[in-house]
Amino acid sequence: MMIPLLASSLIALTVIIERWKAYSKRYITPKGFINGVLEKAQAGKVADAIQACEGKMIPVAAVLKAGLEHFKSPMEEMEISMKNAGESWVPRLEKYVHILDTTITIAPLMGLLGTIIGMMGSFKVLTQSGVDDPYSITGGIAEALIATATGLVIALVCVVAHNYYNTLIKNFIYEMESAASRLLEARMSTERRKG
Repeated sequence: MMIPLLASSLIALTVIIERWKAYSKRYITPKGFINGVLEKAQAGKVADAIQACEGKMIPVAAVLKAGLEHFKSPMEEMEISMKNAGESWVPRLEKYVHILDTTITIAPLMGLLGTIIGMMGSFKVLTQSGVDDPYSITGGIAEALIATATGLVIALVCVVAHNYYNTLIKNFIYEMESAASRLLEARMSTERRKG
């Protein structure tokens, strides 16, 4: 069972590294980006605000761009557009995280199965050699327990990564919702000034 345990740990490690790069580099919002876009929108420079969002593959930019493209449409249409843009980003943010969840479940089970198989081997040795060779029995049991320990270590690492990434996903979602609310406020303030 050590081979599937090793394979699952390599898959989990690949996911952890890939998601780390995505969350800390690709999807991170540059400082001052949201404020810059909102200032342009409030100043009536909607085209410039849309241009600032274009080419940026980050969740907040997609939500703001969707709202800005419907800046002069009815308020409900603008809200729905931003909601749809935000929801389309959620699967991208959650991509591969389910693999960590699966590994958390199967790694300890594979380790336990490896221990049971090892214990069966030790009892087989016991029936063949009797109690005359206790070292071969205890050595087999010790080897068998390594599988359980390995499965638990893999699961522990995956639990930490899974919980951390879920927190980051929630932060991204909150950031999108906050940006959408602020853009709606910016629109209302520009309408009040015009009125």
